[in-house]
Amino acid sequence: MSIRHAACVASVVVVTLVVAPARAAQSDIERENLTGIRDVNVVVEDLAEDAEAAGLTRRALRTAVERHLESRGVPLGNSRQAADLYINVATHQGTTGLYAYYARVSVQQLATIEGNQLRARVDTWARASLGAVGEANLPQVEQVVIQLVDLFCDDYFEVNDPAR
Repeated sequence: MSIRHAACVASVVVVTLVVAPARAAQSDIERENLTGIRDVNVVVEDLAEDAEAAGLTRRALRTAVERHLESRGVPLGNSRQAADLYINVATHQGTTGLYAYYARVSVQQLATIEGNQLRARVDTWARASLGAVGEANLPQVEQVVIQLVDLFCDDYFEVNDPAR
């Protein structure tokens, strides 16, 4: 093994040892932020027109997410007091016909700003995925969103009793 290669490996190990615990601690905090959520509203951000035309639709995403949450036993709501499960999918069609996508699922809850005591919706949990698919496969991004929703469900039930 060359000295350069060994130095590169050592750098990766050091970065992994420093970043991994910080990310794990952040995940623990985000998971704890889900404690006490009684129900969630599903909010799906508007999608690009070309993505909708290619078959990735806002309506289908919302329906798939709601069905998945119901199947996992997460209570759905439709109130201002409920947390919002916020779905955002940004797409960009490249010149080769591939779509780059960024899918993000977050939980937004009402919080009080300490400085001015105003209430605002803030992200308290989030996961995202980045990738690319061909135009014919763009609707498959829905499954990526469902995988992110599954991560939410896992964390939600980790801190909330499903039998309530």
